[in-house]
Amino acid sequence: MAEQDPSITVEGVEFSWDIERGLMLCWGQPVVLMWTESTMAGFMSGLQRILGTERFNLALEGSGRESTEGEWRDIIQKLPTVEEGLAFVGRAMRTVGLGEFELVELDREARRIRYRVKQSWEGIYQRALGVDWGTWSIAGKLAGYSERILGVPCQIVQTSFTARGDAFDEFEAMPTEQTYAARLAAIADTEAATREDLRSALARVRDEVRERQRVEARLRDEIAERQRVEDELRAKLELIERQEQAISELSTPILQVWPGIVALPIVGPVDGERVARMTENLLARIAQTHARCVILDLTGADALDETAAASLLRIVGAARLLGAGCLLSGISPRMSATLVAINAPLAGVSAFNTLEAALQSAIRNLG
Repeated sequence: MAEQDPSITVEGVEFSWDIERGLMLCWGQPVVLMWTESTMAGFMSGLQRILGTERFNLALEGSGRESTEGEWRDIIQKLPTVEEGLAFVGRAMRTVGLGEFELVELDREARRIRYRVKQSWEGIYQRALGVDWGTWSIAGKLAGYSERILGVPCQIVQTSFTARGDAFDEFEAMPTEQTYAARLAAIADTEAATREDLRSALARVRDEVRERQRVEARLRDEIAERQRVEDELRAKLELIERQEQAISELSTPILQVWPGIVALPIVGPVDGERVARMTENLLARIAQTHARCVILDLTGADALDETAAASLLRIVGAARLLGAGCLLSGISPRMSATLVAINAPLAGVSAFNTLEAALQSAIRNLG
């Protein structure tokens, strides 16, 4: 260490700085200085979030216990009495900012020890955070001292808390059958059991996921099969519709026999559904060809009853609405009787024995 590096002794505690190496030392050992209410509070809060309060406190207690070995050997045992040694360590803790502790009661016969800590660093940072996790680092240190004093495993019970607003932290040490190592083992066993429970739970979840995946795969296959069947049915229905359309067109062909003249040969029975289809097709053809004359050829039609005759007249009326006149051809004597019987309004509708005669008349009229 360079001669200019500063050093100071406060209440028997030696502080020094190795400026060149960037070190602060206490009794020759490197130390670090942190703001308790900000830096240290944030550091400890992060550890608590990771570990959980129980494991966090157990870890701090363990670190406190481990820190007592060198203090007991190098300081306390070298002083005339344990009480003097603890008093010196208490003042040293105050000097380095850990908080000042004092031995309040030491009853070896009753095997009971009480400690009091003022301004503990743990209480300070916990007040800053607004939490109360207990003063377990210092508690671990006091437990380590107590076990060496009484010669038996000891547990520490904190009875007052500066984090809760008390004036000081107070602790009572007493013998226990459960050692710190046993408590650690219990935590480890609990964690092992928890891990095993988690493994079992995860295995069940994986099994459920696999079963769900199998069900989903089966459902996908069923949906795909249903879709295939629906597609086939749809294709068949479309084919049937096309066939019906083709049959309809074949059964009621609309022929353009001359410019401006179309003929609708009616073959077979005349019913309401067929008349509606013929009317729709005829009107579309009239609009498409701009026909001015329509020849309804009944040569191949079955005998008309009153309903069929009325339907036939609706075709004539629909064609007239589009500006096309109508001629009838191939009317049998029986059809004529039916039309007369229903008093059919055939004014302006010419009738011919044959399609040829009707066509010749239509051509003359258009010419």
